Amino acid sequence: MTTFRLLQQTNRSSRFAQVTVEVAASSWFDVEVTAAAVDEHRREAELGARWALRGLPAAARVTVTNLVVTEVDTSVGDVYEATARAVWQALRVEYPVPYLGFSDPGMVASWLGSMVGRRLEAVTEARYWSEGRREADVESLLHAWLFFGSAMPVGLHGGGDQLLLAKEDPYRSYDMDEYGETRVGPARRPDVLSGFVGARLTDGAVIVGQDVDEVCAGLVLRFEDGDLVIGTLGDEWVLAVGPVPSAAAQYWAVQPFVHGSCR
Repeated sequence: MTTFRLLQQTNRSSRFAQVTVEVAASSWFDVEVTAAAVDEHRREAELGARWALRGLPAAARVTVTNLVVTEVDTSVGDVYEATARAVWQALRVEYPVPYLGFSDPGMVASWLGSMVGRRLEAVTEARYWSEGRREADVESLLHAWLFFGSAMPVGLHGGGDQLLLAKEDPYRSYDMDEYGETRVGPARRPDVLSGFVGARLTDGAVIVGQDVDEVCAGLVLRFEDGDLVIGTLGDEWVLAVGPVPSAAAQYWAVQPFVHGSCR
């Protein structure tokens, strides 16, 4: 039996979730949540455990036996992350992925709902530079972090046709010698994401792709002064102001807006 406590407090927000798991050897990967909890937290625990088991060399059975949360300090993604870390701790494996993000459309929609009404205070971007130059907006973008008021920054990580949201701080700039460098800093005009800093989020919708396993492929963020579309398609970023670009629309489906607002 292993317990992991996620406890983080900053001047912007706080996070808390405590998860206890039992992990046993098995002939197949399996997850069961027996802890008494609301459906939302049980779902996060199951998804977090399954994420932790991905890519491991030996199958295991995970039973989530206890969940502890608070009304004030626990928000979307906290139980998910605490469960994944509890499983890794039980298996004595190092953190096997560069970031721990969630892509379940239901979780993403819940996160969007909790951000509605907040202002986008800042956007930080990681971009690829070579010989003192960078390509255009989409071509040079690696990752982005959204800073909504009184909330943990959320990193956007694209891979294939899947967008992952990770509650994390931006990483630092780094040099890759002859291969260029990654510069991390505030979004600047005329790049698309910079145009929404300071605006209030009024609604949002999850974009799903055509994978057999339904995952988030992108977001429509509806601000006071316009819609922002951000997603990943074929391992490339899609950024647009206004409606979903036609080149992506044939592969994407926009789910209902979380608050049902319209223009």
